[in-house]
Amino acid sequence: MCAIKNPIKIFLLFLVIFCVSAFADANYKKFDFKKSTKQTEALQSDSIKVPEDPAEIKTSSTLFFVGSAETLQKLTDAQKILREKISAKIEKLKNGESGTLIPFLAICLLYGLLHALGPGHGKTIVVSYFLSRRGKFSQGIALGSLITTIHTLSAVILLFILYGIAKATLFPLFETSRVHIEKASYALVAITGVILILVSLREILRKQKTADSHLTATWKELLWLAFITGIVPCPAVALIVFFCLLQGIPGIALLGSFFICIGMTLTNASFGLLAICTHRGLDKGIQRIHAFEKYASGIYFVLSIACGICIVLTGIALFLSAR
Repeated sequence: MCAIKNPIKIFLLFLVIFCVSAFADANYKKFDFKKSTKQTEALQSDSIKVPEDPAEIKTSSTLFFVGSAETLQKLTDAQKILREKISAKIEKLKNGESGTLIPFLAICLLYGLLHALGPGHGKTIVVSYFLSRRGKFSQGIALGSLITTIHTLSAVILLFILYGIAKATLFPLFETSRVHIEKASYALVAITGVILILVSLREILRKQKTADSHLTATWKELLWLAFITGIVPCPAVALIVFFCLLQGIPGIALLGSFFICIGMTLTNASFGLLAICTHRGLDKGIQRIHAFEKYASGIYFVLSIACGICIVLTGIALFLSAR
């Protein structure tokens, strides 16, 4: 990021370590899923601790879901149905029914699309960033893709590591680790919002008040935002990986995760492209309405500050609601 010098990078590194240590005794969410009688018997015989019924995943806060509670509930119910179908397909794949692979991957793709529409997947940050900065379409696609890729990989890598270390306590360990990372990530989101505000203030003081005095997205900022937003392990991906590992088919776990990631990427990248189009529409509006040209600097400044504040508030709200 253009405003982050070496001392600030060192400070943020220590902040991550501090946050991970500070929340060692944090409360954590519970992941539940529906399992068949055969699965239950197998799990009990292997002494593997698994979440309780019913088939329900309690994930991120609903504070930033744009829509009614009824819409969110329908989205949640649809994901529950897809999870049950995925679970059934995994059992068939375990039994050697290879013809189930394509339907399994298709359901994973759809699941990723729907899952990313819910809260907690970086859409607020993606939209806020590109509304405050002029960006390219390639950057919008890149930010959405990077967030979901890191979001997916963090869950896959963490679960595979924990599965190799402590199979019997896999999910409790995953939950403890995920919450620590989640808290640290949300704290960094809030701090990043502050940094973006400071960058806006610096640029507005450095430039003259002209129609061109606005900020442009940089790849360094994109990579930073993608990392701190996506580093929280995705619970939806974790659950599918968990199913597959318990069935002894890690290859299917990787394939399923990949297609869920593609689905989430399509959703997140769409929001980034929409924000870029909105910003370009604002640019054209200012150029066509000459009366606004003399206020262009102020308009871009207020927009960048407002979006920075939005990112700060998002980080704080998610930090306080994480448990």
